[in-house]
Amino acid sequence: MGKFERAVTVQSPEGGAETSRAPSTSRGISRSNRGAVSPWRFSSDLSFWFSFFVLHALLFLPVVLMDREDGALLPVLQVAGRSLDQIWMQLAVWRREPDLLRFNSEIVVFIALWAVFRPLRHLWVRRLFVFAYLFLFFYYLYEGASLTFFSVEPVFYTQLRMATEGFSFFLQNARVTAAFVVGTVLLIVCGAALVARLARFVLPEENRGTATRVALVLLALLVAVQAVWHSDLLARPEMVFSSISAKLVRNIGDSRRIYQEVRRTETAQAPSAGDSGRFRLVERPPVYIIFSESYGSVLYKRNDWRARYKELAERLDRKLAESGWHVASALSLAPTWGGGSWMSYTSALFGLRVSSDPQYYALLDKYQAGGYPDLGNFLKGQGYRYYRLTALSMGLPEAQWKKYASFYGVDRWLQYEDLAFVGPEYGWGPAPPDQYSLNFARETVRSETDGPYLFFTITQNSHYPWAPQPVLVESWRQLNRPGPAPPPSSELIEHVERRQNYWNAIEYQLEMLTDFVLSEPNEQAIFVLVGDHQPPRVSRREDGWDTPFHIIAKDARFVASFMEYGFTSGLAVWEPEPTFRHEGLRSLFVRQLLAAYGDGAQLPPYFPEGLPVPQAGSGTESAPH
Repeated sequence: MGKFERAVTVQSPEGGAETSRAPSTSRGISRSNRGAVSPWRFSSDLSFWFSFFVLHALLFLPVVLMDREDGALLPVLQVAGRSLDQIWMQLAVWRREPDLLRFNSEIVVFIALWAVFRPLRHLWVRRLFVFAYLFLFFYYLYEGASLTFFSVEPVFYTQLRMATEGFSFFLQNARVTAAFVVGTVLLIVCGAALVARLARFVLPEENRGTATRVALVLLALLVAVQAVWHSDLLARPEMVFSSISAKLVRNIGDSRRIYQEVRRTETAQAPSAGDSGRFRLVERPPVYIIFSESYGSVLYKRNDWRARYKELAERLDRKLAESGWHVASALSLAPTWGGGSWMSYTSALFGLRVSSDPQYYALLDKYQAGGYPDLGNFLKGQGYRYYRLTALSMGLPEAQWKKYASFYGVDRWLQYEDLAFVGPEYGWGPAPPDQYSLNFARETVRSETDGPYLFFTITQNSHYPWAPQPVLVESWRQLNRPGPAPPPSSELIEHVERRQNYWNAIEYQLEMLTDFVLSEPNEQAIFVLVGDHQPPRVSRREDGWDTPFHIIAKDARFVASFMEYGFTSGLAVWEPEPTFRHEGLRSLFVRQLLAAYGDGAQLPPYFPEGLPVPQAGSGTESAPH
C-alpha cells in the first residue's frame, strides 16, 4: 500500500465486502466505521475514558504532590448532615483541597466537539491540542507552585522578576550537574510523548460509542452552565471545572492593577512619619531587630505543634524571667506568605506594606539617595550606627550590595566573607550556624563602636527545607572548626519527616535566640524578634498570614507599654487573630521608645496600617491610632 493511500472497506450491492485503495485526504483523519455501533465499544471507550481522566489528573498532579498538607489523590466528600445541594457543590463545583478528580473546561469542551463534529478531525488539530495541553500543564504547574509556596494565585507582573532573578541566582550558586540538565530535558521530552500518545485515544480517528458521546455532551453542557452561574469563580483553583481562559483574564487583570499601584508608588511623595527632627532620645539603648525565617503562626494551628510550642515557650519564658528579661508578644499580619522575606522586613522597617516584588524594586530604585523616613533613618538621626548582617554564603555582585546598603541606609553591612567562618555550613545557602553568625556579629559591632547601634538581620537556619540543622553549643566559638559538611536534605521525603524538620528548625531558632538574649552584656538592650512569614509546604491558606512578634527587654515598663496595642505577656500568644501588622512596627516602636527614653515632648502618632502616603489629589492614606 502506498504511503498516501489507505484501505477502505465498502459493502458491495451483492452483500459481499471488498477492499479498495483510496488516496488519503488532508481534510480529515478518517471517515471509516460509519456503520451502526453499539452504545458502548468497551475496549476503545475504556481507553478513551482512561486517557481522558489521566490527561486531567496530570494537570493537577503537581499541586497535589507539592501541597502535602491538603492534597489528596481523590476528593474526600463531606456527606453526613449535608443537603443534596451541598453534596453536589462538593462533587461537581467547588472543593477547597486539591485532588486529581478535576477538569479543565476548555479540554472538556474541545474533546466533546471533536467527538460530535467530524470536520474538526485533522491531524494538525490534534497536534495543536498537544501543544495547547503542554501550555496548560506548565500554567497549572506555575499556579500550584504559587499557591503552595506563597499562598497567592499567579500574577505574571508580580512573579516574573522574582522567577527570573531567582532562577539566575540558582544557576549561579547551585551545583547544577550535566546529569540534572539531561534528566530535566528527558523528563520534558517523555512527558510530551506521553501527552501525544494519550491524545490519540481522546481524539480518535473513528467515532466513539453513542453513550460516550452523550456523556461528553453532558459534561460540556455542565461546563456551559457553570460558565453562566459561576463565571466569577472559574479562575479559582478550588473549582472542579476550572477555565484557563478565566485564569489568564484574571492574571492579566491583576497584573495591570499591580502595575498601576507600582506606578503610583514611583510618583508618590515619601510618607510622613510625624517625628522627623521633632523628638529627641535622652537615653539610647542598643536595638536588635531579628527576623526569624519561616517562624509562623501555624505553630498554634496544629495540635501537635501547639502542645510542643506551649511547652517550649513556657520553658524559655522561665529562663528569660530568671535573668530579669521581660517579654511582650502578639500575632502580626505579615505582607507575604511562604517566601519574600525582603518584603516582610522592609514593611516593618519602613512602616509601609510592601506586598509585591515590583513594589519593592520600585522603592529600591526610588530611594537610592535616601529620603525615606524608615526606622533606621530615625535612629541614625538620634546618633545610632546602623549595622546589618547577611550570613548567606551565596553572594551578590558588589554593585547590588551597594544598592541595598544605600536603600536601607546601612553604615556597616557584615557579609559572609566578614565572618571568618571555616566550619560546616547548613541548609539554604548554605550558611553558618545562626548561633555563630549572630554572636560573631555582635562581638564585631561592640568592638567597633561605644555608641548606640541598631542591629538588623534575618536568620538562615530555619529557611526551607529546614534540614540539616546545627546543634546549639555552650560556646559559639566551638562552631568555627573545620569539619565535613552535613548532607543536604532531599525533597523526596515523607511529609511527616518534613513537618518534623520544620519543628526542629523552629525549636533551634527559639532556643538559640533566647541564648543570644541571655548572653547580651548591655542590660539596656531591646530585642525585637519577628517571624517573616508562614512556612511553605507545612501550612495551609486558611492558617492565615500572621506570625509571632516579640518585644524583649529588661525594662519592664517599656515592655508593658506594648500591652495597650494588643500585645500579651510572655512568648506565647493564644489569641487566634492577629492584633498587629508588620507595617505598624516603625511608628509604634518609635512612639514607645520616645515614651520610655525621650525628653518628655509630645509623642508621635502610631499608624497601625503604616505611615500615611501622600496621594495626588486625595490627601493621605492611613490614619493614626
